[in-house]
Amino acid sequence: MKCLNSMTTEHFLSSIPRIGIGTFQLKDEKVVHDVLHTALSIGVRLIDTAQCYRNEEHISRSLSELLPKFSLSRSDVTVVSKLDPKNQGTERAGDAIERTLKCFGGYVDVMLIHWPGVSKMKSDDPLVKERRKESWKVLEEYKKIGKIGLIGVSNYTMNHLQDLTNYCSIKPNVLQNEFHPRYQEKDVLKYCQENDIVFMGYSPFGQSNLLSDRTVIEIAERHNVAPSNVLVQWCVQKGVVCIPRTSKPERVRENLDYSNFKLDNSDMQQMELLNDGHKFCWDPNRVI
Repeated sequence: MKCLNSMTTEHFLSSIPRIGIGTFQLKDEKVVHDVLHTALSIGVRLIDTAQCYRNEEHISRSLSELLPKFSLSRSDVTVVSKLDPKNQGTERAGDAIERTLKCFGGYVDVMLIHWPGVSKMKSDDPLVKERRKESWKVLEEYKKIGKIGLIGVSNYTMNHLQDLTNYCSIKPNVLQNEFHPRYQEKDVLKYCQENDIVFMGYSPFGQSNLLSDRTVIEIAERHNVAPSNVLVQWCVQKGVVCIPRTSKPERVRENLDYSNFKLDNSDMQQMELLNDGHKFCWDPNRVI
């Protein structure tokens, strides 16, 4: 099994798949199996999950069956999971991480703190900062002993990232945030690029809203590809690891199995103009 903790982030960024498959809301085991079957068949090698998705065991069982079918081993696939907000803090984080590790044979490639807040705790409660600090320290220990390859955070703002730098002994390797043309987070992306942090973008289609955007459709027509292909390729050309999700295997193929094409400078400039700071998903800015 590959051990990403022995690799530098630079090496990881060059070897990690630039496109993955998200599994948010995929709770039915057959759906998970069918989506992963199609994804693996077209070359997708990054799978994103989370403790609160309640599908880690489904993914593990599906991989056990599907990897041999495609002549793959566990080391050929990068699995990303995330610590449930209800498991923040020293008392719960370790046990929760152990359950995730058990699902995936004792090793996870990437483990993130899913949310800067804590379940059932007010977002402005001073204890929130302490609990996520404790969680980070637990992640650091698991990385040190080699059970987790890379550690990071998700849904963190610049304030949360700067707070993290005040106490981390191992800097985050990965940040996973909402990312699409209407929500480009240029300051956060620049921070990641300057600090050797892999930026992963979820919801690249803006919860499907951007698939019907006039600009996206016009660019897709010029390149003779689907609007989803334009949005995925835009992420890739921005240097972001793109993680679209769907519950339909045929959509996996449509979204990700397309001939190589590049957006030209004019296309990229048009996409840049869509940036109006609109979030389609939850907003972490309210968390202290």
